[in-house]
Amino acid sequence: MKIPASAGLALALATLLAAAVPARAQLLFSTPPAQQARLGRPFPAALLARLQQASRLGLRMTRVPQPLYLKAIAGPTLGRPPALLYVGAEFCPYCAAQRWGVVLTLLRFGRLTGLTYMLSSAHDVFPDTPTVSFTGARFDSAVLALQAFETADREQKPLMRMPAPAQRIFRRFDVPPYTAFAYGIPFVYLDGRYLLTQPMISPGSLSGMGWGQVVAQLDDPRSALFAAIMPRVNLLSAAICRVDGGRPAAVCRAPGVAAAGAALARLPTAAH
Repeated sequence: MKIPASAGLALALATLLAAAVPARAQLLFSTPPAQQARLGRPFPAALLARLQQASRLGLRMTRVPQPLYLKAIAGPTLGRPPALLYVGAEFCPYCAAQRWGVVLTLLRFGRLTGLTYMLSSAHDVFPDTPTVSFTGARFDSAVLALQAFETADREQKPLMRMPAPAQRIFRRFDVPPYTAFAYGIPFVYLDGRYLLTQPMISPGSLSGMGWGQVVAQLDDPRSALFAAIMPRVNLLSAAICRVDGGRPAAVCRAPGVAAAGAALARLPTAAH
């Protein structure tokens, strides 16, 4: 059948427009080149030092978050020293937000190196949430171990595989009634004693920021971000102090951690 010239022109225009829509959508949801270029590169020591300073400042904050966002459990330990198990993925915006609080907490208990620049997926809710990745992280501490697994990269391709003990814990405790739904991330498990059931901050609170801006906000006691995250960092710190014998004393006896610890002591243990 021969197509009239006018119909052929219309068909050609429709084809061009159909091809243009995905291209336009890709532009709308693409990561700026300057940010893209940093992904996977080492997170600067200067920014990590500012996070260390921010973490120390947070020890003075005695406000206890409500609800507590920690659940007391009775589960298997991860060895000695006690360990914090983190399971997340680089594409996940809620993991992106959670890592800032986890980093601020870890910096109180040891030396953290090997972090890299990362953004959450450009195609998910809260696109391009600024964060770091634990893919190459190393944590040196006499009182706490870190087991961190980024299970998928920013494009949702498989990345790090959990060993069998971590997989068993994840499958047993990342389900109701311990969590609101099954196998969600981020998952933070503290040596068989506690689960962190919510991100410490919302990814929306980081919207529109770059990495340096996030660090500047976290290092400013007058900022809303500092006020939101530090009580939860103190709560997780208090939980670690309860499993590691109260070390280091400078952290575990600090006003903010002591206040969080008093609230933590009243938590009932969740039963399966």
